[in-house]
Amino acid sequence: TYNAYINGTDGVIQTWLKAGADGWRLDVADELPDLFLDHITKAAKQVKPTSMILGEVWEDASNKMAYGQRRRYLLGKQLDSVMNYPFREAIIGFLTGKNPAEMMELIMTVLEHYPPSAIHLLMNHIGTHDTERILTVLGGEPLNGRDREWQSRTKLSQEQRSRGLSLLKLASLMQYTLPGIPCVYYGDEAGQVGFTDPDNRRTYPWGSEDMDLLNFHREMIRIHKEHEAFKTGSIQFVWGEYNFLCYARYNRGEHFLVVLNNDAVSRTVEMVVWPVGLPKECELEQIMYSHEDGFSTNPVTYEVKGGKLNITLTEFSAVVLRLKETSGEVLLE
Repeated sequence: TYNAYINGTDGVIQTWLKAGADGWRLDVADELPDLFLDHITKAAKQVKPTSMILGEVWEDASNKMAYGQRRRYLLGKQLDSVMNYPFREAIIGFLTGKNPAEMMELIMTVLEHYPPSAIHLLMNHIGTHDTERILTVLGGEPLNGRDREWQSRTKLSQEQRSRGLSLLKLASLMQYTLPGIPCVYYGDEAGQVGFTDPDNRRTYPWGSEDMDLLNFHREMIRIHKEHEAFKTGSIQFVWGEYNFLCYARYNRGEHFLVVLNNDAVSRTVEMVVWPVGLPKECELEQIMYSHEDGFSTNPVTYEVKGGKLNITLTEFSAVVLRLKETSGEVLLE
């Protein structure tokens, strides 16, 4: 039978896992019946208990309806996790002027609905072969249903590209500091552009990479790898007003603030930060500063006084701040 061919002993699922694969990404999981998904996962775990089954689901996978049925993707016998399109929607929403508190609510809703095991494995992407290139989304004209001929001849102006790159770094900074596993669509880290398929499948720009953007990604990868709080730590919304957003990531050993200014002008904001566990008197050290002209990892100290942080960010910039170890004990609930 077809099921035996795919999921049986030494079927397709098990053969490739035995050959060294670590898991399966299931395209359009909505099109696969629940029983078939059960069989895929059972077959995979039989030969490699640590194998990962990841599903392409564009909506909230905890309450997804497909073909008149509520799917049970994350109830324990099917998907380990999913592609995280809701986070992409929230990131792009914030960077295109939508209410930051509402965009943060989209993120928090997913985190409230999904089990921790699925959250830690979320595929956090801001571009795929099914979407426009993120640089084009943030810097270019809206597609508005235009045809492939228009897409093929339309290029970003220097001004559009410059602004798009500034916003792309903010998007990537969020991608690397939100819960889940950052996943980069090849070429996005080097400044590739493109509208919809097949325009978004352009080759990697060998020899003409945007080196500032590429090095920024390398530094954000390093930061993500070095700090457990970004992998499995808690997250809490701190502040949100027009084009300005702040959230905290923390565990018992580390505490970070991620602050973003998506405005075309410099912004000074005073935020109450002690409710997210920071001491009312402490120092925060900058470990990443992204701005229009590049980025910096030079340490800069910010002071929290009376439980408040007063911070100024230049236009289209962001910082990642870490609680200094000398600042006292983190006040976790």
